[in-house]
Amino acid sequence: MRVTVRLFAAAAETAGQRSLDMDWPEEQEVRLADVRARLADLFPALDDLLTRTWFARGQEYATLDTRVEDGDDIAVIPRVSGGQDSEFASKPGPCVSRDGEITELAAVVTRELQPEAMHAFVLRRTAGAVVVFAGTVREFTKGRQTLYLRYEAYANMAVKKMEEIAVECQKRWPGATVALWHRVGQLDITDISVLIGVSTPHRKDAFAAAQYAIDTLKQTVPIWKKEFYADGEIEWQEPDGPWNPTEHG
Repeated sequence: MRVTVRLFAAAAETAGQRSLDMDWPEEQEVRLADVRARLADLFPALDDLLTRTWFARGQEYATLDTRVEDGDDIAVIPRVSGGQDSEFASKPGPCVSRDGEITELAAVVTRELQPEAMHAFVLRRTAGAVVVFAGTVREFTKGRQTLYLRYEAYANMAVKKMEEIAVECQKRWPGATVALWHRVGQLDITDISVLIGVSTPHRKDAFAAAQYAIDTLKQTVPIWKKEFYADGEIEWQEPDGPWNPTEHG
């Protein structure tokens, strides 16, 4: 039995590679706990990080007792920041048109994000309100000066999770149109990293749906940010406290 294991952000950096194949005898029952144990054996420097890491099987978060099957695609998901370019950084295909406009409700792109384009994308004749939220790169974090950020994503899974957020918003707030776009690569101070667009018949729903969308994105979407500080230090950002991407409201 062979599975492919993909590593991202701090996990990939620590291991010094982004993917590897693992083989087991066909008759052996393998679970994600076994994948984690082998990773720790292969890359001892990963041991501590793996205690704070989730795994995804087939682009869905899974617990360590999840059984692994031949041909599975397993992703090692460090704690997301709610935000370096790599082969996994941007989803190829039709999410951007020839003129550079984003054409899908969920997209991970390397180009600059435009609030006006998001407003036009979600605007409907039935809408009484449109909310466009822009997350931007700030210069100071906890008193430390930032020079720039680099965002990385497990793009295909990120798009899938953002699509799920949009669908859930439509269920909670009937009549809502929701879109989520995230940029990856190097972003400078004041650049927009994420856009959330919501249109609804009533303004309270638009604000509530936008709040839900950005909060859930930061909890569940596999996007990481690496902060480059003015003092020369470089740091992958992690959320404070415990992190469980399968638990969110």
